[in-house]
Amino acid sequence: MIKIGIFPLNVILFPESVYPLHIFEERYKQLINECYTNNLEFGINYISPAGISEVGCSAMVSQVLKKYPDGKMDIIVQGISRYRLNRIWQGQELYYSADVEPFADDDYGVDFGLMEEAVRLYNKIAEGITSLKIDKIDPNNIDAKFPSFLIAQKAGLTPEQKQSLLEIRSENLRLETLSKHLRKVQPLIKRAEVISNIIKNDGYLKNDII
Repeated sequence: MIKIGIFPLNVILFPESVYPLHIFEERYKQLINECYTNNLEFGINYISPAGISEVGCSAMVSQVLKKYPDGKMDIIVQGISRYRLNRIWQGQELYYSADVEPFADDDYGVDFGLMEEAVRLYNKIAEGITSLKIDKIDPNNIDAKFPSFLIAQKAGLTPEQKQSLLEIRSENLRLETLSKHLRKVQPLIKRAEVISNIIKNDGYLKNDII
């Protein structure tokens, strides 16, 4: 078990994804500065009206894009690995910290048929949205340990669906879950709310930008 700083957010960070953040609260300025200076990981947990989700994803600051005179920052973070919260601490620092334990898959096998099907459905949706450029995925050239988390970044999932996916401990089950979702989305792809939901996920960036 390890202790890390926690950054509760209304976004879900997946392992291996990169995400831009604007840091403006004093406690998170402190957290980010400490982690960036000392090359430390911190945790991002989805927060909703129901509270802080137990399963989160550790992150590292991969790039500081801009520093403002008042200490605010624009940064890019890289998702590292999942963990489960055991105990949250308050008062020792300005920000939250927590004792966490690794949250790894129980099943490490990948069914390439499932992966190719999920990628095929994803690419059909990418082709169907003409108002937004979404890069297609080459199933023969996926540079990701977890293809499901790569697909999920632009699959039009709600925050709750993303959190549920983050908590699944089997790559094959995640791929099956995504395929079911993408099949439902496919006939609705021209609807404004579906496109809007995919656009909202545009905070995710390509790994090759850093």
